[in-house]
Amino acid sequence: MDHLFTVDGRTATPISRTGLAAESLLERQHLQEWVIAHPQVLGESVLVITAEYDRWAGTDGVPARDRLDVLGLDATGRLVVVELKRGTADRDVHLQAITYAALVSRFDLDTLTQAHRDFLSRRGQTLDIGACRQRLLDHVDGEWSPALLQRPRQVIIAADFPKQVTHSVVWLSEMGIDIDLVQVGLWRVEGHIVAGFTKVYPTPEVEEFTLTPTRVEGEAAAKKLQERSRSRNAVHVLVGAGLLPDGTRLLMTPPSHWSGTRTEPPTPLPGWPTTSSRA
Repeated sequence: MDHLFTVDGRTATPISRTGLAAESLLERQHLQEWVIAHPQVLGESVLVITAEYDRWAGTDGVPARDRLDVLGLDATGRLVVVELKRGTADRDVHLQAITYAALVSRFDLDTLTQAHRDFLSRRGQTLDIGACRQRLLDHVDGEWSPALLQRPRQVIIAADFPKQVTHSVVWLSEMGIDIDLVQVGLWRVEGHIVAGFTKVYPTPEVEEFTLTPTRVEGEAAAKKLQERSRSRNAVHVLVGAGLLPDGTRLLMTPPSHWSGTRTEPPTPLPGWPTTSSRA
């Protein structure tokens, strides 16, 4: 956002822009907390798994010194790696994000569950390991996919980005690496500080006309997971309503457009109660 005004009828008064450093606001204590409290700035339906994560080590057992700012999980089942800078991003910030993405791509459900439990515990919330695990599973629309965990999406948030970063991120996106650039801006408005988050790359126009293979795969995976979720939820609704007695066998008749011809349900086994269900 280049220009911001307060408006009183025909009068428009420019609002002075400021920054986190000028307002003595810090990266971890302030910017990071804003993102954790409002994960919608990272995209739709993102659950924060952990923050300040540094519990990884090499095969030699020596702990790595890398610290991941924020790790999220979106509703498609993809991890979201977040790198934060309160000022202008470093020229190699995208390399940091890629490093963290490579590290978390090895995570499985158990690792994420433990990280989420530890994160909640540090923030005064107590959930047992089973409840944390179920929270992650419930957040994903459809079945949990280990394959999707290997393709994290990356989000870099900074006050500004040098051309070395923007040019590199555009090229990396064309090569299939999924990176978003989000600009955070601050303004002083009538004694209050107003923060705004603007996605500067990829813009909606870029996403529409230059979708990378990774984004295409992500969208296809999301659609597939949504279809799975609808089928699964339909059965859960029937069971929850008590309409299906225990032991009922469901026979699914796919719509004709799946195979080009109408598929007749198979003959049920003797002694099995049956219920037809269309998905």
